[in-house]
Amino acid sequence: MALPHPKITPLPNNEPDAVPSLWNTRYDEIDANFADLDGRLVARENELNAARGGKANLGIRLNELESSVSGQSEEADNNKIAVLLFALQQAALANSGVNTLKTVAQQEGEIVITNRGLIRGCAASKSTTATRNLNFTDGACFAQGRAFAVSGTDNAASVPSNPSGSSVTVRAYLFQDANGSWRPAVTPVGTDVPDGAITLYQLTIPAGNTDATDPNLSGVTLTSVRRFEPQFPLLLDSPPTQTVAINTLGASDYQLAFDVVSAQGAPCGADAVVAHSRATNGFSIELHSAADNVRLRWKLSRLSN
Repeated sequence: MALPHPKITPLPNNEPDAVPSLWNTRYDEIDANFADLDGRLVARENELNAARGGKANLGIRLNELESSVSGQSEEADNNKIAVLLFALQQAALANSGVNTLKTVAQQEGEIVITNRGLIRGCAASKSTTATRNLNFTDGACFAQGRAFAVSGTDNAASVPSNPSGSSVTVRAYLFQDANGSWRPAVTPVGTDVPDGAITLYQLTIPAGNTDATDPNLSGVTLTSVRRFEPQFPLLLDSPPTQTVAINTLGASDYQLAFDVVSAQGAPCGADAVVAHSRATNGFSIELHSAADNVRLRWKLSRLSN
């Protein structure tokens, strides 16, 4: 380290040697150098005292450190690493267990079960008096937890044309109009049955089937998909069934609990919901109630998974 004044200012040759003012500057520079050296000495002494760690001298402290380091064998180091790895593995296993408990061993969700269909009638036939129309007989339907009368109507619903090069499928259905009456209609090509409707028929329209080529729907196939419950609301011959997908379990012996959040039109308790079948990746439930739009909360548990 450099001193504040590594080179003391020399005396000029043209001045008397005994003039005090000539020596004052040199004394100041020399004193500054000694003060700097003293400061360095104190700093090093303090540093060495701290390094002794309370021992009588630095040699004892160094010998102690050497003994401590030499006492750590390779086997001891390996054991420490093994213990650390085991702790990390156990932590990962615990975290995986908590995640499995939350997402697999215990699962829950919410679904809506619809319950709509026909009590009688509502048969469709192709019209012979109007282009591409359907006639419907009278009947009765059920929805919203109650029964409704349906009037028979000729030329009640128009079937769309299909000018494309491939066959298409549309559906005939009942919907409730603004006056509360249930009326038949047919979906446009490429659209679904509207919410709250009751599907009656599936219509297959071949390619190139239009007003000009088939005004009486001779080439159109009507397939009934009507659900009949003639004893509604007292008894359902074919209760609505819904399948719920779950995260895959190790076995199908899990517990299910149901809570009916809301239902439309008729009483519906949790006892009206029955687990129809169970698999490791899902389950099916049946609704034994006249209610419609049943919002159901379910909970699954298999803690031994």
